Amino acid sequence: MANLFLQFGEQFDIIVLDVLPVNKVTDAQILASKVDGVILVVPQGIALKGAVLRARDLLKKVNANLIGAVLNCVTDAASGGYYGGYYGTDDKK
Repeated sequence: MANLFLQFGEQFDIIVLDVLPVNKVTDAQILASKVDGVILVVPQGIALKGAVLRARDLLKKVNANLIGAVLNCVTDAASGGYYGGYYGTDDKK
């Protein structure tokens, strides 16, 4: 696997790998220990706080470089209207 990363690393500045959830299989932990940085994707309204903390701990356990998190599946209702009010409304189409 290291050879694969070296081969692609010579051709590209950034390589993004989308893997299965870290709490479900060990593949994510294995890859996380081999790459430069990891971004944890957290679906709003689906992921429980305990599961997110467990994912973070599993990544720390393999010395992954956790550089941040992305909150996706964000809805206006789930965010208390913040995003709709901040970014505008859909009625301006």
